[in-house]
Amino acid sequence: MVDYSRILQNLKFFNISTDKFTIFEWKPLKSYKSYILDLNVIKKNPVSNIFFHLFRGEMKIVHIRLKNLIYTVGSNNEVQFQLLEAFIEKVSEVFNGIYDIESYIKYDNFSISMFSSFKEEIDNIINDFNSLNLVMDLKVPCMVCNGILPVIVKRSFIENAESYPVPIVYNHKGHAILCFIDKNYDIRGVELVNVTG
Repeated sequence: MVDYSRILQNLKFFNISTDKFTIFEWKPLKSYKSYILDLNVIKKNPVSNIFFHLFRGEMKIVHIRLKNLIYTVGSNNEVQFQLLEAFIEKVSEVFNGIYDIESYIKYDNFSISMFSSFKEEIDNIINDFNSLNLVMDLKVPCMVCNGILPVIVKRSFIENAESYPVPIVYNHKGHAILCFIDKNYDIRGVELVNVTG
């Protein structure tokens, strides 16, 4: 079994912000690095309810705008994007379950220090990630590598799909494969795809 909690030890930061300011920031112990420039780039994107993926040197960044908040997570390149998305979804759920953030933002009269204890919740989510059952580790054949690749897929991606099989692209060492996954998490087909950008 994959130890997702160990993989999530590769997180560099987690940030919850509005367009104007940061509400909450988590970083691993003994991390003093700032990610302000990365966050400024993200805040320029006005699109809501879609996950965006960025490569920033030796780091992957995933962000999504949900209502008035922007959730952003950064990790090293070892962590797959679907795992980072599942992490954001869980943190957003827990954060909004604890705080009535829409009311705070609406009246604009709160101190961000009131969210400092949420760091414990982040640590709990990381440590308990395997038991939360938010992702699946699929074994996908790759005709380029002539091997089996471990592809992490978040359960919400499959369970909330409008039709099956669900397509997902996996980039691997300079090439990409398109995987088709059914509602039982079985691989129904794999194709080599060209990438541009």
